[in-house]
Amino acid sequence: MALLDALATLALTVLLTPFLVVLVTVLVLASLGKSLGLRQKYVQFLLKVFEDGNRILVKKFGRQRLAKEYGRHSEETDDDDDDDQESTQVICRDKLVLRPQLDKDSDDGLATHDFELGDCLDYIRTGMEAIVDDEVTKRFSAEELTSWNFLTRTNCQYEFISVRLTIFWVVGFILRYFLLLPLRILILVIGVAQMVSMTYILGIIPDDEIKRRMSRCIFLSSFRIIARGFSCVITYHNRHNRPQSDGICVANHTTPVDIVVLACDNCYSYVGQRHGGFLSIFQRALSRASAHIWFERSESKDRFAVARRLREHVEDPEKLPILIFPEGTCINNTSVMQFKKGTFEVGGVIYPVAIKYDPRFGDAFWNSSKDSMVSYIYMMMTSWAIVCDVWYLPPMTRKEGESSIDFANRVKAEIARQGGLVDLVWDGGLKRSAPKKEWKQQYQQEFSRRLKVQNLNSEKKEEKTE
Repeated sequence: MALLDALATLALTVLLTPFLVVLVTVLVLASLGKSLGLRQKYVQFLLKVFEDGNRILVKKFGRQRLAKEYGRHSEETDDDDDDDQESTQVICRDKLVLRPQLDKDSDDGLATHDFELGDCLDYIRTGMEAIVDDEVTKRFSAEELTSWNFLTRTNCQYEFISVRLTIFWVVGFILRYFLLLPLRILILVIGVAQMVSMTYILGIIPDDEIKRRMSRCIFLSSFRIIARGFSCVITYHNRHNRPQSDGICVANHTTPVDIVVLACDNCYSYVGQRHGGFLSIFQRALSRASAHIWFERSESKDRFAVARRLREHVEDPEKLPILIFPEGTCINNTSVMQFKKGTFEVGGVIYPVAIKYDPRFGDAFWNSSKDSMVSYIYMMMTSWAIVCDVWYLPPMTRKEGESSIDFANRVKAEIARQGGLVDLVWDGGLKRSAPKKEWKQQYQQEFSRRLKVQNLNSEKKEEKTE
């Protein structure tokens, strides 16, 4: 026992000094918004390790078998088989009849013909296609990877098929759990403690220009420290388009870390649902320092109050730009789903932002239906890193005669295009609830109108024949 105590004391003495030096260096550089470039070199080193590991997998299994394991074709196969895939394609999304395009000049008073089984075949086909290739539910599960990243939480677990891969995995496990994790936890705790304590002091200071400048410095430094707790490596593009106080910043939503990612480069006022637990600490701290809008999702009356407060906030030039995630829920970094129209009815300038995470270093998606906030943070802090790109898009305004829905779709399309994401029309609220009854009734009405148009066309053909 004495020998073990002596070894433990020696190890602690040897490791404590470098650990403290690294910790202080990280905190100081994060507070100043500076970097030594070590994180970028760390990411580049990881990419080389991943490439080496996947060369072993290809050598062990072969490229075609690996591609089949991941559920997608390799690049070489795709180039050779494009013609075959086009000729054998069964599901064609371009011909969906969920919203039939009817003649706007058609008369709603037209007489209908008797219902025939063939009238609903298009809808049956659409339902079958939706079941076979579900575009909604697969957006709320972990993103599929084309290569293994030595994390056993993915669906590709090859850590024991080769001695070399096993060594890579064991070394990576020790690095992530015994070196990076303690350091990250300590950095995160310091960042949160700094934000809570400093915003408490700010809450005592009256609202004036000094308080606004102090809150900006505190927010930037605190969020940058918190970002280092997740080993975030963020690349910002087109920073001249950063949101200003005369409008609303809208972005696609993958994770609560989105707030941290954007807050490392600019200060925002936040709009969102009230949370309990760990997130409530942030919400209370932020509210003491500046104006934010929190609401209960279940209380419909709050929506009108939120819209009114949004307008008042946008009209006040002294307040920070508002940050909103119009999807209303987290999507798995592969697509952008329906934007709620309320954000685009407020007025002012819309500043679109596209965020895209690199899944090779860790899955940033938060499946709130499956994982609690604490377990999610644990998974993030035991990943290799959080690597992402942020694109500030040119500001957009609502065109004359353009509806709020069309404006929302136009902004969403730009974000999807820039981020390389799939632009989907579906509501992310389907993650938690069934489709609204009004939607079913609308489709029934459209189906009825479709039968009327078909009847009109058939009558015209009969008249021409006669």
